[in-house]
Amino acid sequence: MAAFDAAYADMIAGCAFLIARGADRGRPVSLPVIAVRRACNCLKELDRFLVLMIDAANAAQGAPHGLRTMYVRDGDAAARLCRVKPLRGCFARDTPRLRAIGRIRALASGDAPAEIASRPRADLALATMGHDITEQADGAPFVLGDQTLAVIAAFYLSLADRLRALVSGNAPPG
Repeated sequence: MAAFDAAYADMIAGCAFLIARGADRGRPVSLPVIAVRRACNCLKELDRFLVLMIDAANAAQGAPHGLRTMYVRDGDAAARLCRVKPLRGCFARDTPRLRAIGRIRALASGDAPAEIASRPRADLALATMGHDITEQADGAPFVLGDQTLAVIAAFYLSLADRLRALVSGNAPPG
């Protein structure tokens, strides 16, 4: 359980940092290319923290080495949640949003297949539950601002809290 608690603490700290940065409206705006790359790194870290929490939760509940025996691409929390039978149902409504965030992350990192099949506005609308549409101007470069990251970080924080409640046995029924 110590590994889970450490992963949870890292998730809390990372989310708190991004939420606070998103609330600071006086921050200077970075060039779009720099902002997108920085945002990509932040999204990778949030997903990595969630994967660590899932693995630690499995290890704490007796699964050997979490899910390390199964192939799941590192940094793909949506796939990891789908492969963990006890968590699949609990987080089924969240996996489309996690997949949209994954596509945004791939696009931001310059992953060519992601760019070919990209639908950044639709994915961003799903990833932020509609909170980011105003930042995406027609014909302008793709933008992932601090407020967008704050909305996504709040989502990851809610996932972390729900996972913690499940692990500790304090999850609400249903």
